[in-house]
Parts: sequence; structure tokens; C-alpha cells
Amino acid sequence: MSPRENYDQPRRRRGCWLWMIFAAVLVVFGGGTGAFVLNMADEPNEIRVQLSEPGRVAVNETVALEVTIENVSMDPVTINGVGLEQSLLDGIQVTGTDPAYTGSEDRNSPLSGDWTEYRLDRDLAAGDTLVVTLTLQGTEPGSYSGDVAVWIDSDVFGVSMARARREELSLDVQ
Repeated sequence: MSPRENYDQPRRRRGCWLWMIFAAVLVVFGGGTGAFVLNMADEPNEIRVQLSEPGRVAVNETVALEVTIENVSMDPVTINGVGLEQSLLDGIQVTGTDPAYTGSEDRNSPLSGDWTEYRLDRDLAAGDTLVVTLTLQGTEPGSYSGDVAVWIDSDVFGVSMARARREELSLDVQ
């Protein structure tokens, strides 16, 4: 066989199919993992949350923030707690809640940021509404904004996990 004839024959590529299968598996698992993480970070559809707008509060004075939580699903949900983002807590503090919270915990998450959660652990039947009143005291003058999050237990792909519905709050402390 002359060198010229060798060029006319197709070259066999060994391992090409193996690389294509590996790439397909990588795309499937990567996409599935991405979808799972995005679903975890997504807000739950089981509840609707509305905030009253207290607007402003003086230093060392208190104001009430009403958080209205409505279960819009066909199943009961567990309200784990209400959380305030750290950017809000730089100028206010929570002096109490009604119904009373069972404890508070500082939390940090790459997806949710820094916040303090006030535990409620209350069951809310389908179609019911719970109003949680947070008593806020001004501590440092300034304008503050951040999220108020209501944490619930939620099933994601059959796994129970806590997820939050968030609403933004702006508050002036004078």
C-alpha cells in the first residue's frame, strides 16, 4: 500500500463514543442537580405572605409589624418560623411576637444570606390564615430594608425540607 492510498482510507477514531456518552451523562446529572438546587431555592407555593408597612419608628420606641400567612394549598403546612434578614436587624430588634416564639436562632446560608429566625412551629390547616405580630424596637437611626421570610416544611421530590416565602420590608429608624 502506497502512502497515498493510506490517506484515502477513513481513520478510525477510538474512544469517540465513550467521550460522547460521558458528556451526555455529565449534562444529565449536571442539569438534574441544577434543577434540584433551583427548586430548593425557589419560594414555596403553599403559602401567601403579606406584611403591614410600619414605615418608621423612633430609637427606643416600638412598632408592630403584622405578618399575615395564608395557606393556599389543599394540605396543612407547618410554619417553622419567621425570619428577619440581618440588614434589618442592624437598626431594629425584635422584642416579642404574638403568638410567642419558642426560640430564636441566627442562620447563614449561601442561598438565603444571614438572618435570625424566630421559631413558631405552628400547623396551619388548608385555607387558614395566621397573623404573626412582631414587636420591633428601633436601635440605630437610619433607613433599613431587607427580607422578612416565613419558613415552612415542604416536600421537594419526596424529601421534606424547609423553604421560605420572602417579602421585602423597608423601615426608617429616627
